[in-house]
Amino acid sequence: MIRFLIILITLVTISFSNVKIEIPSSIIKGESLLFAIEASGDDIVFPEIKEIDGFAVDVIQSYNSTNIINSRITKKIKKVYSLQPTSDVTLPPLEFKIDDKLYITKIKEVKLVNAKKTKSELFDLTIKTNKNDVYVGEDIILTVVFKYKKHSQIVDLSFEQPNFSNFWFKQLNSSKQYEDGDFVVQELNFLLFPLKAGLLEISPMIIHTQMVDPRKSAYTLFSNGLSTFKVYSNALDVKTKDLPSGINLIGDFDIEAKLDKTKVKKGESISYRLKVDGVGNIDDIKDIKLDLKEATIFENKPKIIASFKDGKYTGSYTKVFSLLLNKNTTIPSVKLSYFNKLENKVITKETKSFVIEVENKNENITPVTLEKNNNSVQNMTQIKVVEKSSIKDNILYFSLGIISTLLIFGLYYYVIKQKEKKEFNDRPLLKKIKASSSNNDLLKILSPFIKTNSSLDKLIFDLEKQGDFKTLKKEIIKLLKQIELKG
Repeated sequence: MIRFLIILITLVTISFSNVKIEIPSSIIKGESLLFAIEASGDDIVFPEIKEIDGFAVDVIQSYNSTNIINSRITKKIKKVYSLQPTSDVTLPPLEFKIDDKLYITKIKEVKLVNAKKTKSELFDLTIKTNKNDVYVGEDIILTVVFKYKKHSQIVDLSFEQPNFSNFWFKQLNSSKQYEDGDFVVQELNFLLFPLKAGLLEISPMIIHTQMVDPRKSAYTLFSNGLSTFKVYSNALDVKTKDLPSGINLIGDFDIEAKLDKTKVKKGESISYRLKVDGVGNIDDIKDIKLDLKEATIFENKPKIIASFKDGKYTGSYTKVFSLLLNKNTTIPSVKLSYFNKLENKVITKETKSFVIEVENKNENITPVTLEKNNNSVQNMTQIKVVEKSSIKDNILYFSLGIISTLLIFGLYYYVIKQKEKKEFNDRPLLKKIKASSSNNDLLKILSPFIKTNSSLDKLIFDLEKQGDFKTLKKEIIKLLKQIELKG
């Protein structure tokens, strides 16, 4: 037993020259931790590393090589691992079996540290904002300024996607490049909207730089003939205040409503249009609804158009409703409240209300009066004519009579069909449909007939979705011929 322990201790404490670990002692918060392990020997068994301190570990690269030293063949295996820690981590002892010997590595600790602005003679990265004391939802312009020496042997530059936590953001199309002495300067602009109150941090920006440089950078983990740098900017704090209770808009806005008509027939549709224009966080307008119990309401999704012009975020919100009414109705005013920072108060604006008069359809049916013919019946003298005819003549006359009868019935059927076709084509409903020139016109004509036929309902809803007008119009006319809808 003692002999076995001596052998085991000897194996464990053997020189670790067969296993090498490359791992940094610290990394920047939010960045990936990369470490590499290299083992050499004839028969190598790597440990399986699935997690470290609860953080999942992935193998991102693996290398195999063979070396011949003094006629001895030696294999090398190198693996590169990656994990995404959110706190300090400790790499535990790892066991390797190489040529039937056991190797155990030492514990390695890695600290997470805050990024510091890079100080270099070759590069400079700075971020700044146009204001640092704002309200929730108020726009902020963040400018990123990157400077590098003109004659630096830069192979590649890449801007790491920023992580603006607690901010809604979009990159503006206002980047520019210019020269400043011995430096080339690039500027990027971002539009930020804080999402909550408090002291919000804008983390440092990062630019990855790869260049030809005889000096080796302290940032390089694995050398490949080029020096790779991470250039960090400064960090910024933005003091953000809550808007008044119940308010989520800040800026200056106007709201208006338009109605295409105020007097309609029962079942006829009305177009009601709401529009908000202004400067501020117009994307945060809550979806506006209409509450009309005596109306059937169809609504389109709101259309929001916004852009950054002349240092201001401006835009519009538009929503269109289609209303079907059965009796007189009042559309109430729609209110919009927002906080005006210049006046330091909440402002409420509202649209005007509309009173809609609905007329019932009274079909005036003119009674048809049948009058007797006042012309007296004149006495007529009856003259009896007696004609003689042969059998041959009788057969001829009989044949002609049959032919004449068939011709009369055929002509009668043709006239009746033409009359029915003309009556259908002359119907007021069909005339209106044929005269319509848009989806909205056709919707207004057909709205009184909703729920009279399921196939017709489907075509009406396709019209509401702005389907192809010409195709739908043909299908509706064809359907009306089949169901003989009157109107």
